[in-house]
Amino acid sequence: MDMNSPESCTSRFRERVLKRAEKLREVEGACGICHGVAEAVTDERGTICAYERPSGVLAVIRDDGGEEVGRGLDIVWSSAVLAAQLDAGLIPARLKDKLAEVLSDEEEIKAVADLYGYGRVVTPSVLALQYVKEAGGRTLIRRRGVGVVALLLDREGKAIAESPVSYCPTCAIVRAAAGNSEVSAYLKERLKNVRNTGKAKFEEGVENRYEVRGGAVRTSIIKDGRVLADRVLGCCIAYSTTKAEVAAGFASKESAERFKAYCNLCPLKHCWMEKSMGAMGNIVLHRLSEIGAEVEVTAEGLIIARIPGEGIIGRGTLCSLSALTNMLITADGNKLLKPSPAKRFP
Repeated sequence: MDMNSPESCTSRFRERVLKRAEKLREVEGACGICHGVAEAVTDERGTICAYERPSGVLAVIRDDGGEEVGRGLDIVWSSAVLAAQLDAGLIPARLKDKLAEVLSDEEEIKAVADLYGYGRVVTPSVLALQYVKEAGGRTLIRRRGVGVVALLLDREGKAIAESPVSYCPTCAIVRAAAGNSEVSAYLKERLKNVRNTGKAKFEEGVENRYEVRGGAVRTSIIKDGRVLADRVLGCCIAYSTTKAEVAAGFASKESAERFKAYCNLCPLKHCWMEKSMGAMGNIVLHRLSEIGAEVEVTAEGLIIARIPGEGIIGRGTLCSLSALTNMLITADGNKLLKPSPAKRFP
């Protein structure tokens, strides 16, 4: 093979990314691993882009020579990027099958798109949380494998919907809602006349472009070569994209104020840790699931995660993984995670 051929350059790019990705751990969950691989792609001068589509989001990864190496379609930007990483062969072999389980199949992508479409999962997820709470029920999340499952309960504590293993809590909640005819009918009715930012971006033909470094994500929104939002910083792909939409003029002033308030409330700037918010939130959720703690999620302006009966809450924004990280920083860690006593000391 010609060492300067596109195939050879792509092969070397893939090898370099895989070498960096080997350090990633299963406990960091699908979201943490996806962001870790995305950071390796950025470090190796590859590009990651995503495009809103009526059925969801299409993500494309290119190598350092500009050659497309993978693409994937899923219900939101982050999981679409993971699908593209798998398609590109950038996921370590020990994690490939486990991560593939959290992605949505064609039928599930359509069911979620029927609720709102264009890669928008936060709004229907929040409405689903409110629907369950107003009916006297609760929404619980737990880790399963490298993903998250959501359980929607009625006022008697009986399950009305359970998600498949999903990329993150927000994805899990909206997939659970899409699988329940009553909840999905309610969401469709509530959302039928609501402005869809993803639809506006699709009609404008914009590109979301990502750089991931030090656990942080910078998103640019580009239209016909013109930069509408330039490298907007956020703690994950989803939050950075949402902030970039504000900067590009796609989102409302109300959304901008809400996100600004959340950032000012957050006691941890993720970039200090050089580890993604999704990785940290997944580690907390993994431990809580391990010790059998019940994690309840509600939408009260911000996303709220709480441990019922313990008086412990965490505040997040788009996803309860950020709420769980907030919970760890603001709560008594011993009371929250119940660590095992130290062993093997003389």
